[in-house]
Amino acid sequence: TMTRMVDEQRTQIGVLKALGYSNGQIMGKYLFYSGSAALIGTAAGYTLGSSGLPRIFWEIYGVIYGFAPLQQVVLPGLLTISFWAALLCSMGSTWLACRVELAKQAAELLRPKTPKAGRRVFLEYIKPLWRRLSFLHKVSVRNVLRYRSRLIMMVLGIGGCTALLCTGFGIQDSIQHVADNQYDEITLYDYAVSFQEDQSAEQAAAYLTRKGWEEGLLVHSGSVDVAAGGESKSVYRVISSTGSLEGYVDLHSGGDSIPYPGPGEVVLNAGLAENLGIAPGDTVELRDGELGTIYATVSAIADNYVFNYAYIAEETYRQQLGQAPGYNALYLHSHSDADPYGEGSLLLDDGDVSSVNVVQASRDQVNHMLSRLDYVVVVVVLCAAALAFIVLYNLTNINITERVREIATIKVLGFYQNEVASYVFREIILLSVLGSLAGLLMGKALHAYVMAQIQIDSMFFACRIAPLSYVLSFCMTILFTFAISLGMRPRLRKIDMAESLKSIE
Repeated sequence: TMTRMVDEQRTQIGVLKALGYSNGQIMGKYLFYSGSAALIGTAAGYTLGSSGLPRIFWEIYGVIYGFAPLQQVVLPGLLTISFWAALLCSMGSTWLACRVELAKQAAELLRPKTPKAGRRVFLEYIKPLWRRLSFLHKVSVRNVLRYRSRLIMMVLGIGGCTALLCTGFGIQDSIQHVADNQYDEITLYDYAVSFQEDQSAEQAAAYLTRKGWEEGLLVHSGSVDVAAGGESKSVYRVISSTGSLEGYVDLHSGGDSIPYPGPGEVVLNAGLAENLGIAPGDTVELRDGELGTIYATVSAIADNYVFNYAYIAEETYRQQLGQAPGYNALYLHSHSDADPYGEGSLLLDDGDVSSVNVVQASRDQVNHMLSRLDYVVVVVVLCAAALAFIVLYNLTNINITERVREIATIKVLGFYQNEVASYVFREIILLSVLGSLAGLLMGKALHAYVMAQIQIDSMFFACRIAPLSYVLSFCMTILFTFAISLGMRPRLRKIDMAESLKSIE
């Protein structure tokens, strides 16, 4: 914007220099303009950034963590840093735009600016392709590659828009199927019955008979700390009484099945392993505050999305702690067409039972928690749309302003309105396509960074962007481009041919 303004007022700058104004006085006019924009923008941005967006994110995470009401605090230091950053960017770009023109003599500034020299573009060396292009298409390609600053700014600006869209849709792709992946593919049981005291196989069988169940899996379940590399995380330790979890928990990584761990081995979930930097073959500690510590070698890393788990064998527990584990939980499947909450109440109605975890309730809770993250997607998409509008409008406006005489010339030569619009906007669309393609790569990196920031200890979000999200991000960016181009068409119709062609005189 400042480059365009300085170019448009080149003659005025020359007149001011001829009248005796110093370079500092002339530059001060433009610095004041950009500095005022920085001041107003900082005030508006700080208000939105300190009260608008935090309130949205507070509500989102409040559902997960149960935060207290938001208390807004004004941080003068943050405001100062924001202001000076905006001031440096806006006034710095103004200084760069002005210094080149102010270095010239007044007489040179009063004369029309010499057009930039043309040069061959690399496509010209691809003869079969270049011959197939029409004359106007060749002109458009040359113009795109001729103005490198505009090319770079357009690619970065539109790429940033596409990157934000990729990130927004990618967040949705990463979180929307967490509950389905966990409770359809990994956690296969429907109820986890916890007993007040450890149960023997006979006691568990008697309980099943009383409640009308034919089978279930008796397990040991308790909280321990897994330590590795100087860090530790609290997890659920699970030990199967039968040496297998088949039919109740599916241990797998991707599409590969993982066997139940053998003596001295442990299977950990992917989120826990990533947080602690654990890989298969590493040795970890399972610290039990009451009984002691178990050392085990990680045999595999299993997929898991909700909570953290460590699976070990009964032999490992018995060998290192000198006693058998106490089996205090029972995994059960629901009966067909049964009400899960009704069956949960039936299972809980027993003197030996302390609690019953109904998997359907956990699933509903996870879905409710993650549904609030949809607001993040909405915020990101709105920011992307705003960025696209600003960049596209600004660059399209610059493109038209710089080429008023050229546009007037082709109108005098008899070009129809649609042909003029096609000639001007073809370059914008081409630059948008290039920027969008670059933005897809930028979006993948930005999405990975954002997902690393929103990880929750009790949940694991796979970092993935669906192919459809890439397509949507690209198409929405191009849609923004067409919308801006359509809105700028009246600007072309209003160009006065006679006035534009004699503007230099």
